[in-house]
Amino acid sequence: MQTLAQKRETALRELMAIGTARRGQLSEQYYEHKTQDGKTQRQGPYSVWQRWVHGRKHSVRVSKETIAQVKADLERGRQVQAVFDKLFDLMEESACAQDADSKKKPRLSRRPAAAKPHSS
Repeated sequence: MQTLAQKRETALRELMAIGTARRGQLSEQYYEHKTQDGKTQRQGPYSVWQRWVHGRKHSVRVSKETIAQVKADLERGRQVQAVFDKLFDLMEESACAQDADSKKKPRLSRRPAAAKPHSS
């Protein structure tokens, strides 16, 4: 059975092996416009990589040639998140173990020492 430190090291090695990754999602966008005869024409689909950065949504159009790469990066991004989650769980487990260890140690008294009577 691995120790917590060994599990953290294993997770970090997993993380370093992932390589490129992206957060977010790949969506399809369509545009509609009216033709000269008044009919609505739909154009698309256009692939768009969307993600949140510092509380703001960012969207980047993705060319047809790079869609496969972006999809692969997004899948690796989900793997990165899974490893981060695992690492965080291990770190919390380690913190809780430290809490339990600190409760087992004898505590020093925080009461001030009793005043000694002065001899005259």
